[in-house]
Amino acid sequence: MINVKLLAFHNAPESIFREGKEKFKQLFPHQQFEFYSPEPDMLVFLSGGSEKEALRYIRGKHFYLLTAFEENNSYAAASELKAFLDYENIPAMLTDLHEAHDRMIIQRFFDACEGIQELQEQRLGLIGEVSPWLLTSTIEAPLLKSKMGINLKNISWAEVSDYTGFDPDVDFLKKFSETQQKSIEDAGRVYEALKQVVERENLDALTIECFSLVQNKGVTACLALSHFNDLGVPAGCEGDICSAAGMMFIRAITGSIPWMANLIKVSLDCVRLAHCTAPTYLLEEVDVDSHYETGKGTAVAGKFPFGNITLFRFNSTLDRVFISEGKIISNHKSPHACRTQIEVSIAEQDAEVLKHHPLGNHHLVIPGLHKSLLKMACKILSVSLINR
Repeated sequence: MINVKLLAFHNAPESIFREGKEKFKQLFPHQQFEFYSPEPDMLVFLSGGSEKEALRYIRGKHFYLLTAFEENNSYAAASELKAFLDYENIPAMLTDLHEAHDRMIIQRFFDACEGIQELQEQRLGLIGEVSPWLLTSTIEAPLLKSKMGINLKNISWAEVSDYTGFDPDVDFLKKFSETQQKSIEDAGRVYEALKQVVERENLDALTIECFSLVQNKGVTACLALSHFNDLGVPAGCEGDICSAAGMMFIRAITGSIPWMANLIKVSLDCVRLAHCTAPTYLLEEVDVDSHYETGKGTAVAGKFPFGNITLFRFNSTLDRVFISEGKIISNHKSPHACRTQIEVSIAEQDAEVLKHHPLGNHHLVIPGLHKSLLKMACKILSVSLINR
């Protein structure tokens, strides 16, 4: 539901508002609108003389989409408000309802708003602690809640049942049945133990401190996390809250769960990424290998199809973001990196920002080109793009 306020001059006849509603319903027939909310996200100027009325609905640094058209001094009024908001450093965008390009922007705004609304009150579980080598990947719980509406739940490993007491999931075993790894059943048991936590705590997503598991038990959660992502539950590793929040955000906005990957190398116009937890739905070939850093347990060794992708990364204070579109140009098999590896071509200016001003190590790989939509959603949340 999109909160829209229709604005017109003082004592305007009801017919102006009625016609405005009908125009919106005709242009966006599949969208649901709330025209009477006291806290609108979108201000629609039906006539001139509506500028002061619009000020009644401005609150804080909230982002506003302003929409107008050339008749009835509508655009003139919207321009006056846009100038005022710029002066007050209140983020806003002005669109013309009669321009096809601007209607695409408006629809993008609707899609982004609905995704952000979906995130409200979702629960992210951190199992264990944030891995000590992650210096820029912790988001404080109050900030995560206030900025994105996500509740963070801390869960100790002591609250997770011993994986050896579970039977592996049949579908899990079937997915990886063609591999020669004997540890598949243990990986399936780990999945069942984590699944119990997800269900008990009513989690919408999770990130786990995985190295303590492999060090203490000799098993990994790589396949379990991959399987969760395949089933629509964003799941990250190393206790990286920043990446997990990004995964939840991307799923809500685009409908896809991304792959969380390490930066391996950034050169003039390309970047190499690797990690052991790639969702199999993204891959055209899937194998299982040992975990790269420890040589124990199991990890996803997959092959990505060549095609368009989007790279994404929040910073730990949720006020900056890196978003770049690119194309997978090769699958590497280096013995010196995690088991699934890709090389992605990106714009030179993006590569330069990524090399000299990274927001952190882990980046999220999303199938398809989504920069415009993700950028809109970030604009709504007052998150600034660091690469133009």
